[in-house]
Amino acid sequence: MRFAKFPVNGSVALVTGGARGIGYAIADRLSRAGARVVIADLDEVDAKEAAQRLGRGAVGIGLDVRSRDRYEAVVDEIESSTGPIDIVVNNAGIMPVGPILDDGPGVAAATMDVNFWAHHHSFTILAPRMVGRGRGHFINVTSAAGAIHSPGLAVYVASKHAATGFGRSAREELQGTGVTVSVVMPSAVRTELVDGIPFKRWERLGIVSPTMVARRAVGTLRRRPAVVGVPTGTVPLLRLYHVVPEWAWLLGRRLVGADRTLEPYDKAARADYDARIEIQTIESGAGKWH
Repeated sequence: MRFAKFPVNGSVALVTGGARGIGYAIADRLSRAGARVVIADLDEVDAKEAAQRLGRGAVGIGLDVRSRDRYEAVVDEIESSTGPIDIVVNNAGIMPVGPILDDGPGVAAATMDVNFWAHHHSFTILAPRMVGRGRGHFINVTSAAGAIHSPGLAVYVASKHAATGFGRSAREELQGTGVTVSVVMPSAVRTELVDGIPFKRWERLGIVSPTMVARRAVGTLRRRPAVVGVPTGTVPLLRLYHVVPEWAWLLGRRLVGADRTLEPYDKAARADYDARIEIQTIESGAGKWH
């Protein structure tokens, strides 16, 4: 389907997980294009500091995307103080690493809450408002992992499959309303998510920068496509994956030395990132992630 270019200048854009990494890069790009950006992050201090660094009237606000009530309260606050939200970037995400049986209590629930349910909350809260105004665009950052499988990332992969499928389905339900959804599927990105993971030399070639992801994400506002990959060409490759027999897939992984989970990974290098995941599992009342 063809859509008119979505005007960025003067639009209000909400970016979740916007204090760092991909989210901050997207917020920066939207702001430079003239959007009034609201950076939302789990840590309100981080969100406000990021907004201050960004400048150009950006606002920082604390948001636990797992809570639909909090999400709706934040949307109400933004729309009363800044204006109707035109662009939503569902970027917040967590990526626990390691074998499934090593996951502590609460890891799967927290991962699904942040990586999938937050997208659902965003849609059910904002889509009716956008449809009523006849305009709006969701940019749902999922992952190439949302189309394949990967040992050592089983729960993360499951959450990204859910988010990707949800975004594609929600898009079709919005046909004719003036509101659109684009799914952005990056390969591994050079952020804290990949800290400590022992990538092979050839695997490092596929790691992209947050800036590259931001360029593709904000670029969806031009034609509002259903799905884009980062780097370009990712989506066709992911489609080919589904016709590869399991024996060929496993043989290929063995030949390139990728027939393993992502362990042993450098736990010290991931300490800060893992600590933030642990906070979310504890706050959910689900226990501690080890």
